[in-house]
Amino acid sequence: MAICDASYNFLAVDIGAYGQNNDSRVFKESNLGKALYAGTFQIPGPKPLTGIDGPALPHVIVADEAFQMAENLLKPYSGRRLNGQRRVFNYRLTRARRYVECAFGILTNKWRILTTSIQVKAESVDSVIKACVVLHNFVIKLEPGSIPTMEEIAEVELSGLEPNPIRSSVSVMQIREQFCNYFSSEQGALPWQHTI
Repeated sequence: MAICDASYNFLAVDIGAYGQNNDSRVFKESNLGKALYAGTFQIPGPKPLTGIDGPALPHVIVADEAFQMAENLLKPYSGRRLNGQRRVFNYRLTRARRYVECAFGILTNKWRILTTSIQVKAESVDSVIKACVVLHNFVIKLEPGSIPTMEEIAEVELSGLEPNPIRSSVSVMQIREQFCNYFSSEQGALPWQHTI
């Protein structure tokens, strides 16, 4: 599990879960997930969104439908019959999620050791992966040309996962609704978002 920024730098990683477990369960059992759901993960405090006088909203981590929403974790709306506002919201979240997908792609492309079984002692594997992540962040800062363009990001395939049956609290749903409204407002809309 990892969190990255818009420059493809990994901000937090949790390494060591087995691949056959689903992402939501792995995240909930990771130190990263436990801290986020307990509210102890160090995320900046709420701020008003740019250009509006509305309430301060929390900084959020963007996830896919497999995850349980929390105050600082947003996921897309589920379902196929979504209104225009919710489709735009899902589209904007998907574009944001592509950064972490691309960060993993850059990481594995640069450090080919991650594309196969790592041939070291089992107790060393986590350290090898952590070293690759640190080197990834270092190289991203040194080689700006290694960062993909927005067109390349748009071509990244995102796998669809089954929605998590756990219901989110009303306040968390209201936070998502406020972001949804902002993305469709005059201040938060992007000129090309309605071409989806």
